[in-house]
Amino acid sequence: MKERLKDLQVTPQKPVFDKPSTILLIIGESESRDYMSAFSECEYDTTPWLKAKKEDPHFLLFPNSYSCIAHTVSCLERALTEFNQYNDKQFYTSCSIIDIAHKAGYTTSWYSNQGHLGCADTPVTLVANTSQTAKWTKQNLNQVQYDEALLEYLEEVNPQKNNFVVIHLKGNHFNFINRYPSQFTKWGTPGKYDLILNYLNSIAYTDSILEKIYNYASAKLNLQAILYFSDHGTLPDKRRSPNFDGFGTVRIPMFAYFSDEYIQKNKEIYRTLSDNQNKYFTNDLSYELMCSIFNIKSNHFDETNSLASPKYKFTREMLTTDLGKMYIKDDTTK
Repeated sequence: MKERLKDLQVTPQKPVFDKPSTILLIIGESESRDYMSAFSECEYDTTPWLKAKKEDPHFLLFPNSYSCIAHTVSCLERALTEFNQYNDKQFYTSCSIIDIAHKAGYTTSWYSNQGHLGCADTPVTLVANTSQTAKWTKQNLNQVQYDEALLEYLEEVNPQKNNFVVIHLKGNHFNFINRYPSQFTKWGTPGKYDLILNYLNSIAYTDSILEKIYNYASAKLNLQAILYFSDHGTLPDKRRSPNFDGFGTVRIPMFAYFSDEYIQKNKEIYRTLSDNQNKYFTNDLSYELMCSIFNIKSNHFDETNSLASPKYKFTREMLTTDLGKMYIKDDTTK
């Protein structure tokens, strides 16, 4: 980390907002936009809050977003750092979005409902632990921890500071019936195992959690911006495969929110992102997108990788998934 940071330059080194403010990065888990009513013509209204926000100019939805691979750690070690499918960088020597946030004058916090002790989680945990605060919900044996447990952690965030907060949801990870309280069941019978209906209920529950996070941060933390994306999608009625199992596993949701003050102070960023809503994007470029949302310049920020920059270079024909093995242009459903 010391080696990585010694030549990192970021300007400005203090947020430009009139009062202490908060920017949120929320990472979903196994959420497919194919099953979200905000993105697709679904039989079930699985995302009523986000769907309603489509009409609000403060919210921008990106219907052509993809995961770089249908594997959490391999995805996030790229999404959170300079390391991506399109360059020759490596994870351990790449600057992270936490590094950038520190240099840009933010107090950083990471709250996760994912496990962090297994070796598979190590790269993500390494990034998380560079935050000034990094906490995980209690994962007790035989006890399900719903994402609403993360809401109480937000109360720890000091509204008198400029904050960058990462919230890592358990989201829609298998086993889906364990991702929402039984009393939240909207479709099917509470407690009854049904892969598709359980998955739909978990998506509706995630939508409600995102609404609560947004409401709290808006009311208490002078919220300026949110970026939300899922690590990857899933095929809820199929067993996970270590091999590429089709584009349904990598079609993900992504949306951003910006306050009035943010839009007024960052007109070009907001306008560019608005103009680029229908452009294609893979989530290993999220590091650069967050750099743009911070509105910083850096020797570790390639603007041509940022969807919020007029210099964004990628097209549907150029983008890949499964770590470069598959081309997005071959997704014939689009």
